[in-house]
Amino acid sequence: MLDDVVRGTCPDPSLLSLSGIDQLRAFMRHQVPDTPVFRLLGCLVTQASSGNTVLMQPISPWLDVNHGFIELTPTAENSLYCTALTAAPPGVHVRPVNVGLRYLRPCTVDDETLVARGRVLHSGSSFTTVDILIEDAMGRAVAHASGSAVFAPVDPPPPPLSRTLEVMTQPAYATPDPPRRPLSATAAANLPAGDDPEVVPPMGELIGVDLLENDGRRSRLELPASLWFTRMDPTVSAGIIGAAGNVAVNSAIASVREGDERLVVLSSSMSFLATVPPDGRPMVATGKVRHRAEDLLVAESEVADADGRTVALSQGIAMLRPGNPRPGAARRVERVLLTVLFSDVVGSTERARQLGDDKWNELLAEHHALIRRKLAQFKGREVKTTGDGFLCTFESPTRAVECAQAIRDGVRRLGLELYVGIHTGECEVGGGDIAGLAVHVASRLEATAGPGEILVSSTVRDLIAGSGATLVDRGAHELKGLDGAWLLFAVE
Repeated sequence: MLDDVVRGTCPDPSLLSLSGIDQLRAFMRHQVPDTPVFRLLGCLVTQASSGNTVLMQPISPWLDVNHGFIELTPTAENSLYCTALTAAPPGVHVRPVNVGLRYLRPCTVDDETLVARGRVLHSGSSFTTVDILIEDAMGRAVAHASGSAVFAPVDPPPPPLSRTLEVMTQPAYATPDPPRRPLSATAAANLPAGDDPEVVPPMGELIGVDLLENDGRRSRLELPASLWFTRMDPTVSAGIIGAAGNVAVNSAIASVREGDERLVVLSSSMSFLATVPPDGRPMVATGKVRHRAEDLLVAESEVADADGRTVALSQGIAMLRPGNPRPGAARRVERVLLTVLFSDVVGSTERARQLGDDKWNELLAEHHALIRRKLAQFKGREVKTTGDGFLCTFESPTRAVECAQAIRDGVRRLGLELYVGIHTGECEVGGGDIAGLAVHVASRLEATAGPGEILVSSTVRDLIAGSGATLVDRGAHELKGLDGAWLLFAVE
C-alpha cells in the first residue's frame, strides 16, 4: 500500500502563522492540500468550533487488527490532535504526548462508520487536555478516550501567509484511496486476523509492517517512517506509531492464545515521547505479554526510531475469552433499495463571510443538530456530512419527503435555505458508505434544485402516490453525467 505515490502533502509552513482553528478551517474548506494520513485512513473533519470537533472515518476492513476488531488508536489520536488545534495560538506545532483509550463495546467492520467527538477540557499556554467519545454509525458509544497535546514554538517562526486562501482542486487518482480498496489477496487469505502469530493483520499491512520475530510472548516488527503518515506538519503521526505498537502487542498475544480464544481489549494507555521525521528509515515496534492471570493479560509495547531512540511506550489490559472468534472477513458490499437524500445550504460561503467564522460555525452546528433530530424522528440514517451538506438514506420514500419538509421548515427558522434532492433506487452499501446510480441521481437533483426547493425524481413521485404530498411538475431535465431526460417534481 505504501508503495503508491503519497496522496496529499503537508501545507505550506506559512499556514502556521494562523491560529490553529483557522488552520483547521482552511483544511476543512479544501483551501490547503489534503494530508496524507487522512487519505490513508479515510478521516474527515466535519465540524470544528473553538474547543470542539467532530471527525468521521469509514470503517474499512483494512483497519482490522484482531478477528474483525478495529484499531481505534489513530482515530482517537487524530481527534485529539484536531481538537487541541482549535485552541492553539499562531506559530506553534501541536504535538500529542499521550492518549488513553477505554473500550466500551467491541468495534468491528460491521459498525460501518466511526464518529469521534472531541472537546477541550483544559487549555493552557503550553498544553491542552482533550476528552473524546467515539461512536459507531448507529450512535452507540464504542470507546472513550482522553489525552494531552503540547504546543511547541515553530523554530524559525513561520513566515506570513504566502497566498490568499481559496478552494484548491485536489488531485484526482485512477484508484480509490487505500481504505476504500478491497483487501489484498494476502490480507484476505489471512483472515481472521490474529489467528496466526507469524502473519500481520490487515492494519499492519496497511501501514507497511514487516514482522521480524515472534518468540513466545514477545514480537518485533518494523515499518518505514513514511510520508504517508504525515499530517499538518512534517512528522510521523503519533496515532500511526501507536497503531504499530498495538500490532506488535497483538502478534505477541497471538503466540499465547489457545484454541478458539479471542482477544478483547479493555483499555490502553500510550505516551509519545519524541517526534519522528518522515525520512523513510525503519521504526521498530516491540510488543510483550508482561503478565497473564487466567483470562486477563497485561501487555506493553515500545517503539523506537531508526537511531534506537524510544519514541513511544504503551501498556494495556485485555481478556482472552473462550468461544468462536468474531468474523474478520471483509464486509461484503450489498445492493439495497434505499431512498437517498442530499442537502446543501444555499449561499454558505457568502453567509460565512457575512457572519465571521465563529458565528457561522455556531449556526452550522445548530443546522447539523436540527437535521440529526429530524433524521431520528423520521428514521433516517446519516451516511456522512460534506461541509454544510448531508447525505442520508431512508427505507421509506414517504418518510424521506416528510423529513425533507421538516428540515426545510426548521432551517428557515435559523435564517437558512437548503437545496434538497431525493431519489429511490438500489445502492451499494458497505464500509459505512453508499454508492451507485441512485446516489448520483440524488446528488444531481440537489444540484438542480432552487433555493428552498425539494426536488424528487419520477420514481419517488410514483412511490409516494397517495401519501398526501403535493408535487409540482418541473418538467424534463438533463442531469450532468446521466443519460436521457429525467422528469423532476418539486415538493410543495
